Amino acid sequence: MYRRSAQAQILAMKQKYPQFTFRKYGNGLVTWTGCLQPLMQTYAVLVAWHLKMSIPYVSLLEPKLSPRNKGSFAEIPHLLFDRDNPENSGLCLFDPEGSEWTHANLIADTTIPWACQWLVYYELWQLDGVWRGHSIGPESVAQMTEFNAEQENDKCLQTEERTLLKAAE
Repeated sequence: MYRRSAQAQILAMKQKYPQFTFRKYGNGLVTWTGCLQPLMQTYAVLVAWHLKMSIPYVSLLEPKLSPRNKGSFAEIPHLLFDRDNPENSGLCLFDPEGSEWTHANLIADTTIPWACQWLVYYELWQLDGVWRGHSIGPESVAQMTEFNAEQENDKCLQTEERTLLKAAE
């Protein structure tokens, strides 16, 4: 299977999103931070990627994720849910079993536009509680059993990948 190199990812991001800053870690992890404004709010996001990761990982830096009024983090749809630090949960941008993202894709052409789209749905969901994005299976951790939540998260983000992401924190 064809894999884009770190250099190809870095170059594409620099060309399409010059406002993002990039950092390369000694373990091969690459991160980009930058701002996106899908509708009303401007969001500082972190994108983390490593050749050994199954998917790029996107999280909000500012403002942090927040539940709806009187809601819980577990009710936020389409997250790679982090029980220990739910405000740092990653955005679930696609169906991992649908092969929508592969290592042949450029993050600049897929992940960033998908993150913008996710943020549009998130802003609208914050207003009225309706998630307008396409869904396969439960929309949130609150809709899953504990067992299913762990299974779904593991499909998206393996333990090894979580370790790599700790370097970016």
